[in-house]
Amino acid sequence: MMMTTMTTVLRRSRPVARCLVLAGIAGCGNHLPPPGMCDVPTSGETVTVTPVALGGTPASYDDLRYSPELKKVVAAPSGTGQISLVDPDSLAVQMLPAPRGVYSADASASTVYAADRGSNHILAIDIASATTIAAQAMPGTPDYVRFSPTTSEVWVSLPGTNRLEILDAANLAAIGSVTLPGPPEGLTFDGERAYTHANGRVLAIDVARRLVTGEWDTGCGFSHGFPQVDDQYGLAFGGCFSNGGVGVVTMQGNVRAGFEAGGGEAILAYDQVRHHLYLRGDPGGTLDILATCSTGGLGGLAKVTIPNYGHGASADDRGHVWVADATTGGVLRITDPFAATR
Repeated sequence: MMMTTMTTVLRRSRPVARCLVLAGIAGCGNHLPPPGMCDVPTSGETVTVTPVALGGTPASYDDLRYSPELKKVVAAPSGTGQISLVDPDSLAVQMLPAPRGVYSADASASTVYAADRGSNHILAIDIASATTIAAQAMPGTPDYVRFSPTTSEVWVSLPGTNRLEILDAANLAAIGSVTLPGPPEGLTFDGERAYTHANGRVLAIDVARRLVTGEWDTGCGFSHGFPQVDDQYGLAFGGCFSNGGVGVVTMQGNVRAGFEAGGGEAILAYDQVRHHLYLRGDPGGTLDILATCSTGGLGGLAKVTIPNYGHGASADDRGHVWVADATTGGVLRITDPFAATR
């Protein structure tokens, strides 16, 4: 489970002052419960870590996304002028030109959608022709962009205005918005619902009605990362701004468990088939692979050594978790060898 790490230090480019600004309101310390119980036997399995080179030079990340529609990993390291599409099996890489201000990207089966914070625009890039086919100005700085497969829409988080902007996926025309009780952090789609963080809580949003339908405390002093969900177990996972923390909460609002991986801001990914949570703090030199039981309890399966910096993670549907590596500008494919939690 050990791997060689690079010594280059590269700090991420997203502002880190939000916690300091809000410290007088909510503070940044976590108030998480214990991890609970989730004892899963292991038998000496080995975690495989495979580096995938992209630009070949250090680059900051603020997002990493496996697109189920495209069946590829979408990597948008900032300042590189490109978005990379990585095949999870062959590791073949297709590169698309993009503005250097792009920090977040997602994809449908045919189009990459990118958030350019340099110009405050959302772009649609045709994958086959590698050309930009649409652009839409945002009423503020876009944080993250995600494609909604159930509605063929593009959703954009706008922390400066406490809302999510909704665009038509075909032409990026503005078609709606969702007002939130605080600045959104992260954006995750799961069937008919979307999830984001705000003020130490996970928010559930009805996609069709564009309405907040749930708001659950996580135990985090302040939120960070992309919330994750487990539909079968009825659980949501909220990331913390400090110490690589995560709170596990039921979809009725009951906090069941907590865990701190150490390091800085929590970066989360989740495999709903295996019921495995992947968690790191950025900065921080390890990735925890955690089993999740139906009660919401967590149990450690492995702690994997990774480079200290990399602000993004995403699980695919092939038993891998992908982690951004800012020290090289590439990504890591980490194979999860453990059986699904039952």
